[in-house]
Amino acid sequence: MSRLWPDRLRVSLGPDAVALVRVTRGLRPRVVAKQVVEFEPGSGSEAWASATAALAAALAPLRGERLDATVVLSNHFVRYAIVRPDAVLAGPAEELGLARFQFARIYGERAKGWDVRLSAGRRGAPRLASALDAGLVPAIRACFPRSARPRLVSVQPYLMAAFNRWYGSIAQADGWLLLVEPQRACVAMIASQRWAAVQTLRGAYPAPEDWAALLDRERLRSDVQTEAHSVHVVAPAGGGSIPGEAQGWTLRGLGLPPLEGLVPRDDARLAMALTA
Repeated sequence: MSRLWPDRLRVSLGPDAVALVRVTRGLRPRVVAKQVVEFEPGSGSEAWASATAALAAALAPLRGERLDATVVLSNHFVRYAIVRPDAVLAGPAEELGLARFQFARIYGERAKGWDVRLSAGRRGAPRLASALDAGLVPAIRACFPRSARPRLVSVQPYLMAAFNRWYGSIAQADGWLLLVEPQRACVAMIASQRWAAVQTLRGAYPAPEDWAALLDRERLRSDVQTEAHSVHVVAPAGGGSIPGEAQGWTLRGLGLPPLEGLVPRDDARLAMALTA
């Protein structure tokens, strides 16, 4: 790969830390720089403001560097909903309107100002909708001025980044996807290669026994009729290997491929950024 190609900058935006990883291009990419910036979590309607301020400060030394940046958003900042197909919808605008209605039905008036996006998918299939506070993406873009470098290429919710990265494993059979972060878990059900259920929950879920209890509750809460007990788990901060079984659930850990310059156990806090 020509050295004229810019390196990739992978960034994760969390409620109390921003991680940045610089990865070279080519047949044998490697990590050449990595950083985790911690800060006091924000609160209120713009709890993400502390995160974007930390991101701007971390990017300052990189001004002028030829880097293509992708930002992965912690599930602390994203709400999700499944939008069921409706044969009477005429096109993308009406489908997006249905997604907005779905969030308003779940979250009430506060959802009206959210930035709502729909995942790609076959027409007539359930779609995954994501919603962010309206100011979050503009604040991220402000950290990457169009006339300067690094260049912002993409902003991705963590659930979508993980699903896209491990789609080949996840979509092989009906099952669950569990993403575990500090004080947050996101669980989604995929049936017949389609989104069937999704939920994010606040709280600590440090051990397989906690994951099993969470999955038991979500299976009862959702209206999905499935006997699937297979779970793909992304829990990099937990350390160690994921056991194959926990209280009737079959657990399969999803991990990133080996990358020169990365020590998985020591660099667990970089895993979300590298999911993109």
